[in-house]
Amino acid sequence: MPARQYCGLANTLPAIPILPMTKQAQIPPPDIIIERLSLEKTADCDAVIDLWYDGDLIDREAQATKARNDLQNCYASGRGSVLIARQSASRPVMATIMVGHDGTTGWVHYLAVAPSLRGQGHGATMLEMAENILSSVGLATCKVHAASPRAAKFYRRRGYRQAPAPDSGRPAGPAHTDDARFYEKRLTS
Repeated sequence: MPARQYCGLANTLPAIPILPMTKQAQIPPPDIIIERLSLEKTADCDAVIDLWYDGDLIDREAQATKARNDLQNCYASGRGSVLIARQSASRPVMATIMVGHDGTTGWVHYLAVAPSLRGQGHGATMLEMAENILSSVGLATCKVHAASPRAAKFYRRRGYRQAPAPDSGRPAGPAHTDDARFYEKRLTS
């Protein structure tokens, strides 16, 4: 299979190099550009948040401020970034994923693809890019929270296995429905 050309990540991630995708990766068409979201580009930030709404990852009414805070906090932590994909430099954002770590474990959040483009491998490409980033900084595990049964199926197909929920500070007691939505995958470094 011939190698495809990618536009490099704009606004290079500090201390998180981008590695080439593995052979098993589904390679997107050559006109897919994956870059780091710039918080100064309001239209792109709005597009990312709209994808989160469209993917039922956040509620438009209750979460409007939280979504913007999550973007700010991701960058302020110094341990995360939001990747975006578009079909060309002049096209709107079509997919997004937030990637970061807590120093020991990698996390991905808010993986979303435009509804009209789902099922074409863009989500898998974004997830693999995030996994490569986490692996390249020496993290052995990536964890996710599946927002829906469809998302859980997506993650399981990509090698994620159900994991205990992170300690939320709740008192011990019966399992919460939300606890069954956590998954993890061992990364290769």
